[in-house]
Amino acid sequence: MLQILDVWGEGRVVQHVSGTPLITGFVAAYNLNKAGQRISNGAFAGQTIPNLILVYEYDAPDFPIDDHSVPHVTLMGAPITLHVAEEMCRVVARPGKIYLYDPNETDRRLFESVAFSQGLYPEGRFLPEQLEPPFNEITLLAAYVYRAPTHPLTRPKISL
Repeated sequence: MLQILDVWGEGRVVQHVSGTPLITGFVAAYNLNKAGQRISNGAFAGQTIPNLILVYEYDAPDFPIDDHSVPHVTLMGAPITLHVAEEMCRVVARPGKIYLYDPNETDRRLFESVAFSQGLYPEGRFLPEQLEPPFNEITLLAAYVYRAPTHPLTRPKISL
């Protein structure tokens, strides 16, 4: 089983929109979400989020996760603040990947400014069917995928 951290995740949610299934989330992922948040849509709306990792703030949460420890980090259609981008880049493994499903342009650019400064690089924008399982099961429009470097970047020595 892949280790996935779904930021603002609520588990697998299946809704039917005009007869077409809209699928978000994963069956087996850790779902990082704010204390008190419940599943918001689908058949299990109002129930407890499975595999929940609690944070207590939405704009600047500190993820209770070790540095470079999660091979796959995802975020689906939710806003990305500067602190959330920093935390996603901090916890992604070296090597590892971050998947942003359907971010708005402003959030994507903010994320990229943080990601690029930490050595992550874009692999591209992919339709779900172009991704490996289980990332191909999401029915949103597309995912931007970023790869973390093999090893953390070394800090330059600066003498004053």
